[in-house]
Amino acid sequence: MIDSIKAYAKINLHLEVLNKRPDGYHNICSVMAKVDIFDLLQLEQYEVCKPGVVTTSLQCTGGRNASVMDNIPARENLIAKAVEMYCYHAGIGLQVAIAIQKNIPSQAGLAGGSTDAAATLLLLNNKLKHFNEQELMAIAHRIGADVPFCLNGNVALCEGIGEIVTPLPPIALPASIIIIYDEIHCNTKQAYADLKRGTHPVASCKDLILSLWTKGDSQSLLKIFKNDFQNIIFNNNPGLVTVYNTLKHFQPDFVQMTGSGSAIFALFFDAEHAENVCNQIQTQFSQVFFTKLLMI
Repeated sequence: MIDSIKAYAKINLHLEVLNKRPDGYHNICSVMAKVDIFDLLQLEQYEVCKPGVVTTSLQCTGGRNASVMDNIPARENLIAKAVEMYCYHAGIGLQVAIAIQKNIPSQAGLAGGSTDAAATLLLLNNKLKHFNEQELMAIAHRIGADVPFCLNGNVALCEGIGEIVTPLPPIALPASIIIIYDEIHCNTKQAYADLKRGTHPVASCKDLILSLWTKGDSQSLLKIFKNDFQNIIFNNNPGLVTVYNTLKHFQPDFVQMTGSGSAIFALFFDAEHAENVCNQIQTQFSQVFFTKLLMI
């Protein structure tokens, strides 16, 4: 049984917003992939107690973005929410102490909170064994849209609001990544509103993506991957255009914003070139990561 777990960040290789749902959310079609940037969660102690009694003690023990934890009220932290949801569905109470090394930046489109929530569910379930994989996915969906993906594999097609997760097999996409987060905060709610999606879905690239993925045609995939939020977010945040153009200048094989912002990533087939680029731009922006896709 594990007492610690790596909670990996994700990027959106592709993100379409299809239509607005009756519940106010939006249906999406996205290809999400995990990258080798992670928070480390350690289950320090746990004690089962009577139902309704749930306490989560969370200690940040360091990491590149440790200061993120200072700005999140305890009750709003998705780790605490994951503990509460696990207990609610299991019909138990818990007193839990978790330590975290926080490396993934907040409000970057990298699923930092969601992946921590998913890791928390896995830590608890590895100890308590209350749920099978499908049941755990259902709980994850109630916590947040990206949490189900973070539970399930390294790369997947995600539909609905993100809760319908179809794992995809590895293909030869460019594995080396530079991710830039320049601490520009974007308004996700406003970005959805600015898209002005109606109740009828727009045409999706899903079938074409799956066909090309099955063929392993990475070059064609890189030509059709897109992010519906990108132009809208760029229009309101000229600083992100600077980040994008800086990466584009070095001729990566692909460059795009992830999620609704504000991290921007570039993919490279040539790992040495990617590392050289990273070294050149390291001091130009708040945070620059040189990492890799985990699907390879």
